[in-house]
Amino acid sequence: MKTLKVMHWLGLFMFITGMLAYLYTDMALVISGMVLVSSLIGLGLVMMSPFPIVIFIQWAREQDKKRDEPA
Repeated sequence: MKTLKVMHWLGLFMFITGMLAYLYTDMALVISGMVLVSSLIGLGLVMMSPFPIVIFIQWAREQDKKRDEPA
């Protein structure tokens, strides 16, 4: 879980860095800049995506355990 949390924050940082580079620099006007910006944005989004899914699965398992417990 800690690894996914670190990957989530690293991915968020990469995504924000890519978006800032795209919006506020002329880096995206040359081919190497396009590759860098798109890689930062794409890899950032891919690295962020598993964490919310794992949190949802953990929540669903807790709800299932609560449902199965006798009152």
